Amino acid sequence: MRRFLFLVAVLLISAAADCSSEETSDETKDYPAAIMAEGSLYFLSDVPMSGEVDESAIIGYTTGYTDALPGKDGETNFNRELEMPYARAEDGIAVLYNNEWYLCTPKE
Repeated sequence: MRRFLFLVAVLLISAAADCSSEETSDETKDYPAAIMAEGSLYFLSDVPMSGEVDESAIIGYTTGYTDALPGKDGETNFNRELEMPYARAEDGIAVLYNNEWYLCTPKE
């Protein structure tokens, strides 16, 4: 009987360890900086754009933050600040981030 209880205890501890390692790997997963706009996912470039974006090109403002890839329009995963304007740009979407416009290119 002791052997049976010991075996059950070892299996329970092992199962608990497996569950906690899966949770940790999901929490520490690193996603590329992205924004969702007009139903499409766009990835943030590393370098600010040259020039300014005309205010008439603005199509929205950020409304949410996620730790994963964005899944709703206006959601980003690179800045918790809301109300960042984003606009149509020649090669994708431009977003005003840290007082500079950055190009975000569509997911291919």
